[in-house]
Amino acid sequence: MLSHVVREHKRQWHKVVPLIVWALREVPNATIDVSHYMLVYGRVPRGLLVVLKESWIGERDVAFHLGIPVDQYLSDLKAKLEYAVNFAEKQLRHSL
Repeated sequence: MLSHVVREHKRQWHKVVPLIVWALREVPNATIDVSHYMLVYGRVPRGLLVVLKESWIGERDVAFHLGIPVDQYLSDLKAKLEYAVNFAEKQLRHSL
């Protein structure tokens, strides 16, 4: 998977790799039916939607840590997630 990301994004690959790695760690393994994150940390990972919900209801102030306006961050995040979905669909079609 990593080679495909590097090939598609060339000099910007480092911006996409964290999303791919997170997805790999969060998805349960087919053999043991547990995610790698759960094996390492012993708890369910906090995904992007949980973090967003916490910021929206005021439990956590993420704007301070972003360094950019929240709306710009969310539009960048949306574009990256759309890429991740397209990439996952390509991988699924390739594996079938």
